[in-house]
Amino acid sequence: MEKVLLAIAAGIIINSPAMAEMKRNHGSTAKMEDVKHQMETLEAKADGFDVSFDISTHNEYQMMMKAMKMGFMKPTADTTHHIAVSIKKGGIKVEDAAVNMKVISPDGKEDTPMLTYNPDMMAQYVGHFNMREKGKYQVIILFKVGEDTHQGGVYYEIK
Repeated sequence: MEKVLLAIAAGIIINSPAMAEMKRNHGSTAKMEDVKHQMETLEAKADGFDVSFDISTHNEYQMMMKAMKMGFMKPTADTTHHIAVSIKKGGIKVEDAAVNMKVISPDGKEDTPMLTYNPDMMAQYVGHFNMREKGKYQVIILFKVGEDTHQGGVYYEIK
């Protein structure tokens, strides 16, 4: 499990794969100085797939989407964070996976809401999660591509 859950890198939004994609598609229409610190990107490997987790609070996510002049998913009242997952194989986005996500809080509680596939320019699987308490969270995805099932994940800490 340790190998699967290895978090390789944490970055700021300006260096994330999602932000690079947004810059290509929106150019100067987004005010990048307003959103460059708004998201943390964590990356993992899963059976030859590259999995990128973009994690932000609801306020940060909404501010980023407004800066890009895009609509945003409305969160439910019991959630605090937006998580977007990108899956790639050989540099090509996987857009037809069946994806489930689980977030395990520092006290062991599990949150497993439905993910939505966002086919717009970012091609991400997204969901809203309750991450209110401080501590280390485990973020796990199980995804199926064709007949094969894969698992990956990262740790995310709220200080």
